[in-house]
Amino acid sequence: MPIFEKVLEIYQEYYICLHCLGRMFSLLGTDTTNYDRGKSLLLTMTMENHRAYLSRHENHEESNAKLKILAEKARFNPAQSVLDKEGIEYIKNSLPEKCYLCNDIFSNIPTYARIAEENLNNLEFKNILVGTTLDSQIVNREDNFKAQFKLLNSEAFKNHFNREVGKELSNNLQKPAEFSKPDITIIFMLRISSSEVNLLLRSIFISGRYNKFIRGIPQTHWDCRLCRGKGCKSCGFTGKQYQTSVEELISPEFVKEAKAEDSKFHGAGREDIDVRMLGEGRPFVLELKNPKIRTLDLKTIQKKVNKRNKKKIKITNLEYSSKEQVKNLKFNAENTKKVYRALTSSFENIPKEKFEVLLKKIKKEFENQKIQQRTPNRVSHRRADKIREKKIFHIEGKFIKPKVYEFIIESQGGTYIKELVNGDNGRTTPSITEIFGFPLECKKLDVLKIY
Repeated sequence: MPIFEKVLEIYQEYYICLHCLGRMFSLLGTDTTNYDRGKSLLLTMTMENHRAYLSRHENHEESNAKLKILAEKARFNPAQSVLDKEGIEYIKNSLPEKCYLCNDIFSNIPTYARIAEENLNNLEFKNILVGTTLDSQIVNREDNFKAQFKLLNSEAFKNHFNREVGKELSNNLQKPAEFSKPDITIIFMLRISSSEVNLLLRSIFISGRYNKFIRGIPQTHWDCRLCRGKGCKSCGFTGKQYQTSVEELISPEFVKEAKAEDSKFHGAGREDIDVRMLGEGRPFVLELKNPKIRTLDLKTIQKKVNKRNKKKIKITNLEYSSKEQVKNLKFNAENTKKVYRALTSSFENIPKEKFEVLLKKIKKEFENQKIQQRTPNRVSHRRADKIREKKIFHIEGKFIKPKVYEFIIESQGGTYIKELVNGDNGRTTPSITEIFGFPLECKKLDVLKIY
């Protein structure tokens, strides 16, 4: 069926606005708006039928009838003016009628843009994106309408609305649209007769390195094992298994400055609670969720955090980062190299000479070799029970006392160093205990370098 006949068929049953009429044929013709497309359709039809009416050789009744449909059903002013000019009577509807498809949503785009602007007050952002969630009544009505009139070249309601409100907002705010990583996504929840606006604020990611100078604190917050964070006598009603963590010492200043709702700490691996993180520190990324402020003075924040937590932790090398770097931290954790210092004690006295002999055996057995580590007993309650293959690159040893030795170990990321020392009852093999022939225990462990 020709387009003009399809338009007449539509208006004989429903009134739709020019925006929605143009949208029904949106894939036909380019470089125009749906409103202009709809108006052009009705204007062309009015002109053609006016020409036919004025012609001596064409059916006046047919053109007259079509002009009346355009004037009465489509309520198109130019068609009404033609009929008035030619003295043809038609039904003049004084009461306004709302669009069957959008309920005049598209005629009120500036209103929706203004509502969004009000929600954006006191927020810092460089770009925006508009999104829409439609009520099922709108979706079903439009789907049935398209099926009824076999409309195959239309544009989705969402796309039309998002584009029009987005253009209006961008012009008003002087902020560009950003489709891949918008600072703010404005989500309209549209219903036939009401709407809501929700904002999605893209997280800020800050990367850096941290040192942990004290033992006894975890990298991240741990809920109390007994109450699971609710608060009980065991945890002093704090809900926490440990009084503080590296995360809790670092994050608050960032959350405060960004006026964020929450934060999440991402580390490149993690040291045990009783292990210090020395040297240049461990890479981390701090995610700030729903931040109202996006431009932060990272040097000032770094100074404040370090001053407040002197002799506990230190952060360095702060810079803006991305979600992709968080993925890289996790993905590459196994591929990093780490250098540890392990202070060990043995159950037997040995002289320095024997230690040197054993150290040579250790170097021969471990350096540039792989070991097999089954999940240690101490973490088996929270880690999958499997065998991991890890590479040891280099080992140096130092005799301190007949029962006390220090080892510097360079290994693949994720190596369980304590179990490399004690063997974990055969779950790590080979082990330093296995080479020595008597039990060794790791008393103190420090991470010296990660690269």
